[in-house]
Amino acid sequence: MINIIEIQQRMTQGFTKPWLCRGDDEKLYVVKRLNATYRGCIYEWVAAQLGIRFGLPIPDSQIVYVDDLLVEGDEELINELGCGIAFASELKGNLQEVNLDRLRDVDKALLLDLFLFDYWIKNSDRTLTDKGGNPNLYYNIVTGNLVVFDHNLAFENDFSSHEHKKLHAASSVVKGQTDLFVDVIDRRKYQARFADAMTDFDEIVGAIPLEWLEGLKDADGEINRIRVLLNDFVNDNFWEALE
Repeated sequence: MINIIEIQQRMTQGFTKPWLCRGDDEKLYVVKRLNATYRGCIYEWVAAQLGIRFGLPIPDSQIVYVDDLLVEGDEELINELGCGIAFASELKGNLQEVNLDRLRDVDKALLLDLFLFDYWIKNSDRTLTDKGGNPNLYYNIVTGNLVVFDHNLAFENDFSSHEHKKLHAASSVVKGQTDLFVDVIDRRKYQARFADAMTDFDEIVGAIPLEWLEGLKDADGEINRIRVLLNDFVNDNFWEALE
């Protein structure tokens, strides 16, 4: 496990206001813990690991340790980060949040991947229309490459397929061109990709810290709920809801 050796500053991006920290591997990380809740940290970890396996440009994620000496005497750090095990995403530099004009230049295959991945993990927290939104999607201003992160609100019980098709950042770019991707979705291909990502599910959840799990009322039930939700891609109604 990576140990955090320095807490540098609070990040301004993101609702949970994470902290920029340096690990003992000398890399910089965006770190979340109390502000994101333990449930949010679990969602971040599972979604990031699945997303990386699915092929999305998600920064490397780590489970890190924050020593109590790093937050001692700072009420803000104590209450909003705290000491213990945290979720960390490797910092990527030169990032700027996307807008619709920028997304129109992005490879449509990648946008389709993102649209379907968020649909799969039931993440509605990536919205963007001509009226604005919260895309949680950035691009490197030097290379132009997309960077995807922020999944602490995934695995929603009340996820709306209709709202996803209407408001997701990717769907707003292609609306009227491919009818929200329906005509270009290769169901068999994506079922295989989801299945491949799920191959490591037990390993992914097995790495969740006990500290996080003990923060849930029914950790076993929650992990099983996520498993069932993710395995829904084998059912016809999963795909029919996209039509």
